Amino acid sequence: MMRKIAFIAVLLLSACGTKESKKEVKTEIVLLSEKIANDPSNTALLLDRVNYNKDRNNFESALFDLKECVRLDSLNPNFHFMSAEIYFDLSKLPNANSKYPGFTKHHLEKTIGLSDNNYKAHALMGELLLAYAKYKEAIDQFNISLKIEYNQAKTHMLMGYTFKQLGQDENAINCFRNAVNVDPEFKEAFVQLGQMFHVKGDTSAVIYYNNALQLDTSDEMTLYNKALFYQSIMDWNAALEAYADLHKVNYTHSSGHYNKGFIHMELGLYDIAANNFADAIYSNSEFYEAYYSRGNCFETLGNIKQAEIDYTRAIEINPEYTFAIEALEQLQLKNKTFNK
Repeated sequence: MMRKIAFIAVLLLSACGTKESKKEVKTEIVLLSEKIANDPSNTALLLDRVNYNKDRNNFESALFDLKECVRLDSLNPNFHFMSAEIYFDLSKLPNANSKYPGFTKHHLEKTIGLSDNNYKAHALMGELLLAYAKYKEAIDQFNISLKIEYNQAKTHMLMGYTFKQLGQDENAINCFRNAVNVDPEFKEAFVQLGQMFHVKGDTSAVIYYNNALQLDTSDEMTLYNKALFYQSIMDWNAALEAYADLHKVNYTHSSGHYNKGFIHMELGLYDIAANNFADAIYSNSEFYEAYYSRGNCFETLGNIKQAEIDYTRAIEINPEYTFAIEALEQLQLKNKTFNK
């Protein structure tokens, strides 16, 4: 009984704290709005409300005040840059207004025209151009930005993305390395380096994946890519260990289970492989490749009835899956021949 009372007391305290914090937030914005109402031309106050709304992702409300700031002082490059940032953020939302990228570009051009040494504006212009696959123009803008301020990890990384899109792998690698030199805790740049060397079949990929995992031990994508790399170079033991690490984070990662099954088939351990494929199916009931592969294991182990069931199920999920169709036909043909 005492435990129940104590638990309810904690809940009540939490609820009271929530109401109080909401009251504080409401008071802050109300007081700020009252100050603006009394002094509507005060751009400093308007910017305070812009930042308040921006911090809470209330982009439309922030934009409303920024438009007023621009109207009051159209020659202020900061107002134009902040407008560009918000339009760019809005353009990335689902069902965004198709005019937002154009508005972003307009305000960035205004910013650069008023303050050409604004490295953030050049970097954002580069990011906008990258989004629209204007790769060479994007690189020009990134270079301008980095000449003004070199220590921008994100800009180095974005330029790396751009070179990657152009197929200029060495330039991309150099950019990603620059990013982690500027910011040794920039996980995404380590991930990109891992992927670049992964494609090359270079074991340096593991070093970079491990660097990323030191920063985020629960990164499923990187755990999976690391295991996949070991698998690609046929280091089966290292791959199985890496998939085990992945499943400690997320046991229902179906592709991880499937790939473990593939490895055990390569090792001739069909009974273990069948269990791996079963785990893949448990994690994803529509995983038709896993049904087919488990069927293959059962057929090899002599469990013909279960193999037929799995091949049939794979075809039910994907009627055009030729591997399962052919396997089922061959199985049924062998059974007819055997039964004669």
